[in-house]
Amino acid sequence: MEKKLEQLAVLLMQQAEMAKQAQEESQRREERMSQILEHVVSQQEPSHHITTTTSSAAATSSSAPRQAKFPVCSAPSPHLSLSASLWEFDAWCHKFKGYVTLTKISSLPTTEQRAALESVLDDEWNRILRFGIGVADDTELEPVLDAMEAYLWGQGNVILDQRDF
Repeated sequence: MEKKLEQLAVLLMQQAEMAKQAQEESQRREERMSQILEHVVSQQEPSHHITTTTSSAAATSSSAPRQAKFPVCSAPSPHLSLSASLWEFDAWCHKFKGYVTLTKISSLPTTEQRAALESVLDDEWNRILRFGIGVADDTELEPVLDAMEAYLWGQGNVILDQRDF
């Protein structure tokens, strides 16, 4: 029995390592895509500059409040996969809150804030948000993040959590 538990622990640790490697690979792909996007945007910048100068003069003359704008390449979005541990979720949460601050997502309507959150989650997390956790679409970001953390606590694996801690 003890030998089987040890085998199970080894298998779980291997599975966690494979999930970590998959997440790192996903992060490398995300960073590469950001670099490619930055390169494409920087190549299109001169022709775009002419049109924005005239429109920016018109925008300056109007007294409308400044809308939140997502910078294309200045703040890379932190991606979260379902295989993340509690420790990784905590680190991601901290990065996401910084991303929200940098991109001024908090000044957007709640539905757009939620869309911004869903854009940095993988498909499994989006499915869990929609069907598993049961958080309403118009819920603020903080309660959604709290519900996600509570979900992870409920899904925790004692052996892996002890190893990670």
